[in-house]
Amino acid sequence: MAVSSYGLRGTEEYNAYQGASDQDLLMRMRETYNQTATFNQTFWNVASIDERFYAGDQSLLNEIYSSIPSTQKKNFNFNKIKRIVNMVSGYQRRNRKSLNVEPIEGSDQMTADQFSKLLVWANNKENAFDVVSDAFLGALISGMNLLSFWMDYRNDPLSGELKIDNLGYNGFIIDPYFTKTDLSDCNFIWIRKFLDKNVIASMFPEHKEEIMQMRADTQKDGRFNFLPQNYNFNYKNLLAYDEYWYRDERPATILIDQITGETLEYEGKKENLKYYLLMNPQLKKQTIRKPTYKLGITVNSNRVFYHGKNPYNIDRLPFVPVVAYHQPELPYYEWKIQGMVRGMRDSQFLANRRQQILLDVLESQINSGLKVMEGSLVDDKDAFKSGQGQALFIKKNAPMGMESVQKIPAPDVSPAFFQIIQEMDKNMMEISGVNEELLGSADDDKAGILSMLRQGAGLTTLQLLFDKLDQSMKAMGTLELEMIQKNFTAGKVQRVINEQPSEEFFKKAFQKYDCTISEGINTSTQRMMAFQQALHLKEIGLPIPTEFLLEMSSLQNKTEVIAQIKQQEQQQAQQQQMQMQMQMRELESRANLADARAMADKGLGLERVSRVDENKALATERRAEAVSDLESANLDKIKAAKELATMDLSQLQQLLDIVDRLKSDEKVETEELASEETQGVEQ
Repeated sequence: MAVSSYGLRGTEEYNAYQGASDQDLLMRMRETYNQTATFNQTFWNVASIDERFYAGDQSLLNEIYSSIPSTQKKNFNFNKIKRIVNMVSGYQRRNRKSLNVEPIEGSDQMTADQFSKLLVWANNKENAFDVVSDAFLGALISGMNLLSFWMDYRNDPLSGELKIDNLGYNGFIIDPYFTKTDLSDCNFIWIRKFLDKNVIASMFPEHKEEIMQMRADTQKDGRFNFLPQNYNFNYKNLLAYDEYWYRDERPATILIDQITGETLEYEGKKENLKYYLLMNPQLKKQTIRKPTYKLGITVNSNRVFYHGKNPYNIDRLPFVPVVAYHQPELPYYEWKIQGMVRGMRDSQFLANRRQQILLDVLESQINSGLKVMEGSLVDDKDAFKSGQGQALFIKKNAPMGMESVQKIPAPDVSPAFFQIIQEMDKNMMEISGVNEELLGSADDDKAGILSMLRQGAGLTTLQLLFDKLDQSMKAMGTLELEMIQKNFTAGKVQRVINEQPSEEFFKKAFQKYDCTISEGINTSTQRMMAFQQALHLKEIGLPIPTEFLLEMSSLQNKTEVIAQIKQQEQQQAQQQQMQMQMQMRELESRANLADARAMADKGLGLERVSRVDENKALATERRAEAVSDLESANLDKIKAAKELATMDLSQLQQLLDIVDRLKSDEKVETEELASEETQGVEQ
C-alpha cells in the first residue's frame, strides 16, 4: 500500500486527464508483464521450492526428485536447513544496527542530530528494524525481499505517517537487470496486494461506492500466481491492488553557482525566480529533463485510480531490496538472485534419503523374512505375518519338521555407514558457510580461544550477507530522510524532536552535500543512543559528567538518583576542598619554615663572614704567643743548662734516683687502684 486519502491530494490532478491515460497505463503494464513473465515465473518457481524446503514440506522431495526408487518414497523429512538459516537470521537479530545521520566535514551538527532523532522515532514507531529482520530472513530463504515505504495520510492529512512493509518474493515484479542497491538503475517495479474493500475505500474515499460494488471473482488475470490469495477465492472482500512504478522524466530548473560549481534544483514559484537571480548574480539558470518515477494504481487489474507523478515529492523509487546473493552478470534470472537454501537443497534431500535407508535397515533387523519349504505351512499366507506375537502353524507331515520354516538372517549394519552419514552431514554446513561453533554444537575439547577463532572464521564466510544488509539499511536511511524532509511540516518536526527545526533542515542541499547515513547502536530512542555513545567515551577516559549520563539513560526514578548523586558529589567536593585547604596550610607552613631556615642560615653565614677578620687577628696573636712561649722554653733550657753546669754530678744522680722511685711508687699505686676497680665490677 502506497497511496492513501487522495481525496486530499493528487486526485484532482489525475481527474484532469483521466481517459486516454488509463489505456496507456494498462497497455504499459501488459507489455511489462509479457516481457518479464518468463523471467519472473522461473524465479518464482525456484524461490517457492526454497520456501518449501525451509518449511519442511514432506511432499516436495518426491516432486522434484522423481527418480527416487519406489521403495524409498516415504514422507519423512528431517529438516536441517531451518536451523542453519535461523542461526544467521538470529545473529542479525541479536546484533541489529540502527541508522544515524552524521555531518560531513564539520557541517551543521544540530541539523544532523535532528534528522537522527526523527529517524529513530519513525523506525521505532513502525517497528522498522523488525521488518528489516523479517526481510533479511526472507532473503536468506528465497534470495530477495523488498522493503516498501509510503506516506499514509489517513490519520495525518497534512504531513502523513511514514510506513514500511516487507514484500515477499512472490509479491512483486522488478526489472531483472537492476544492479544497484538504491535501485537507481531500475526501470520499473510492479507490486500486488490483496486488500479488503474497506481498506481500499479508505485510500480513495471519493470512489468508495464504486469500490464497494466491485466483485472479487473478476481478479483472475493469471498474474502473480504464486501469491497465496490466488489459491483461495472464497473470501469475497479481497480485491487485487496493484502499484506500477516506472521510470520517466520531468522538466526541472537548476541553478548553477558559477563560483563554486554547486548545482541545486529550484523548487519555488516561477514568478519569484527572476528576483532571486537578480539578488544572486553568481547564479545561472538552466532547464533540464530530470529522471523521475511515475506511479499508476489499479484495482482488479482494469480500473485505474491514479496515474501521475510520484506522490511523495521525490524522484526515486520508494523501495529498498534486501538481497542475499546477487550476481547480476549471470544471464539466467533464477540464478542471479539466490538465498542460502538454494545451495543446501540437494544436501537436505540426501540427508532424508540416508535416514530412510537407515530406518529400512533397522526395521529389517526386526523382521527380515522367512524361508519356507513348500507345503510346510497350514496356511501359506502365514509366512507374510509381521509384528509381535504372531503364530505360524506348521503341518505335522512337514518334510523337515520344524526346520521346514527358518528365519532369514538380517544383514549387519556396517559402522562405515554411520561414518558416511556424519561426513555427508558436514556437507550442508560447509556449503552454507556455517560451522559447529556458530550452531553451538561443537563436541570436541578445544580451548576457548580456538573456539572463538572458529566462530570468527564462520562469520567471515557469512560477511557478504551482512554487508549486503548494511548496504540496504543505508539506502533505507537515505530514502527515509528524503521522504521526511519532503513531507513533514515544521510543526510536526518540532513536536517529534521537541525543538525548533534548524535553518538547514528543509534545505535539499544539506542532504546532498552536508550529511551521510551511518550505522549506529540499535536502541529504543535517540536518547539511549546518545547514552551509549557517551558511556563509551567515558570508558575510554574522556571527562563525561555523571549527571549527563543519567539524564540520557532510561533509568527508573532517575530524578531521585540524580539528586542523591548530586548530594554525594557536593559532600565529596566539600571534603576535597577541606583536604586541599589543609594541604595548602601544610605547604604554607613548610614554606614559612624553609624561609626561616634560609634567613637563619643567611645570618649564620654573615656572622661567619664577620668573624673571619677576628679569627685572623686571634691566629696572629696565638702565633705571637707561640713564639713567645718558644723563646721562654729556649730561655728555660739555657737556664737549666747553666744550672746543670754548676751542679755536682753526684747530686744529680741522687736527684734522678729520687725521681725514679717516685715514678715507681706512682705506678704501683696506679695498678692497685685498677685491680680494686676490676674486682668491684666483677662482684
